[in-house]
Amino acid sequence: MDQDIHEKVSSYLRNQLAQAPARLKAYTVDNDGKSYFKKNATLILEKHLRNYTLQRKEPRWVTVAGLRGAGKTTMLAQIFTDLNCAENCKLYVSLDEATRVLGIGLKDILIVYEEVLGFVYEKLGSPVYLFIDEVQYEKEWGLILKSLYDRTKNVFIFCTGSSAVSLQTNPDISRRAVFEKLYPSSFTEYILFKYRKLQIPNLGSNIRDAIFNSSSAIEVYSKLEKLKPEVNKYWSGIDRLEIDKYFRYGTLPFTLQYTKEPIIYEQISRTLTDVLTKDIPQLGRFDQGTINKLDQILYAISGSNIVALRPMAEKFSMSVNTLVDVLSALEKAEVLLRIYPFGSHHGQVTNPSKYLFLSPAYRAMFFNLIGSTYSYDNYKGALLEDAMGLYFSRILGLRFGASLTYDFKNSGADFIISFESKKIVVEVGYGEKNFTQTENTMKRIDAAYGLSISPTKLTLSKDEAMVKIPLSYMLLI
Repeated sequence: MDQDIHEKVSSYLRNQLAQAPARLKAYTVDNDGKSYFKKNATLILEKHLRNYTLQRKEPRWVTVAGLRGAGKTTMLAQIFTDLNCAENCKLYVSLDEATRVLGIGLKDILIVYEEVLGFVYEKLGSPVYLFIDEVQYEKEWGLILKSLYDRTKNVFIFCTGSSAVSLQTNPDISRRAVFEKLYPSSFTEYILFKYRKLQIPNLGSNIRDAIFNSSSAIEVYSKLEKLKPEVNKYWSGIDRLEIDKYFRYGTLPFTLQYTKEPIIYEQISRTLTDVLTKDIPQLGRFDQGTINKLDQILYAISGSNIVALRPMAEKFSMSVNTLVDVLSALEKAEVLLRIYPFGSHHGQVTNPSKYLFLSPAYRAMFFNLIGSTYSYDNYKGALLEDAMGLYFSRILGLRFGASLTYDFKNSGADFIISFESKKIVVEVGYGEKNFTQTENTMKRIDAAYGLSISPTKLTLSKDEAMVKIPLSYMLLI
């Protein structure tokens, strides 16, 4: 490292060590100085940190991926701020700022930080904690951190990025780092952050058990019926209009600092612009013409979930292969959630996939900001489907062998949840939902039971094969 670069990195590190604690503290409190509540994922990461600090237990390298705006930086700030250790023992670095803007490499930062500590990493006498935000801006981040990890057991590494796929599949971190995914906020997290109202202990897990682990619709209904008093207790004092606000923007926690919806959608639009201009180029080799069409493609998807590749490729004057790569990059960046058609591998390739927004706030932004003539009543069903896709993907992501598909045939159900031993058919929507689409799909596949999710009453179908589940239950899982 030449002298000019060394001085540049040294100056940057001095500023970070001096100013980062105050800067990050600002991410952890609201305008009244009250500490933000923590996401469930943050509590999991804190447990890893405690186990290492107190007992030197693995893991000591945790990698977190999540959509921009989901709260990754706030999560790191909360953990960083709460961590008490010796002077200079913790370092926060945003590679979005250091590498992309200032041109400072992670390797050089770690070399100079070693000088600041006064010891080579192998001879550290006490733990050092690294918080590396937006690692995807350093091409060799995995190799650099792997080398540091192997040199010493006295360094604990947190790193975040915007692509679960690229982080999780990096060969340099396999067998070393634990991977965690930070999803957009659940409804109970939204209410917790906004009104400081706690979830009732075990209620969410009991509802999940009823919905996913029952053997029949009768069992689902019976378990949920017993939970009605607790569900009603949670909803006491909560305006049901909060459901609409949650769907429109509440999945992205940063929106809670604003009170006017036009400003909220402007901020969501800026976040999406960062994804399209900063993250997507990291995930695929696209020319500028293709990059310029990304928001138009997303706008088209916001009006129709089912993506027929050839017509859409022709609409945007690109090859089918390029469109496939674009959709894959948007999926990797956590913007879109791909739902494959139910069936054989051949059928999943030949039939169109459904693309939901991992955060319904992005779909709502397109309808409110771009000037669509659709009213909220026209598209709120699509926001509900996005939200249920988010919920199902979060829950099923923890289960080995589980999958989420949809019935692509006429009048088919929105989701088919498959476990190794059973299938559950799910239809979602507003208005007075009947069991028709759920029943149609159940006739085509060997399903254990069917579910219809909407603002309705808990109801068991006459043939006792399906259950209507109110949103007041589903939003608590």
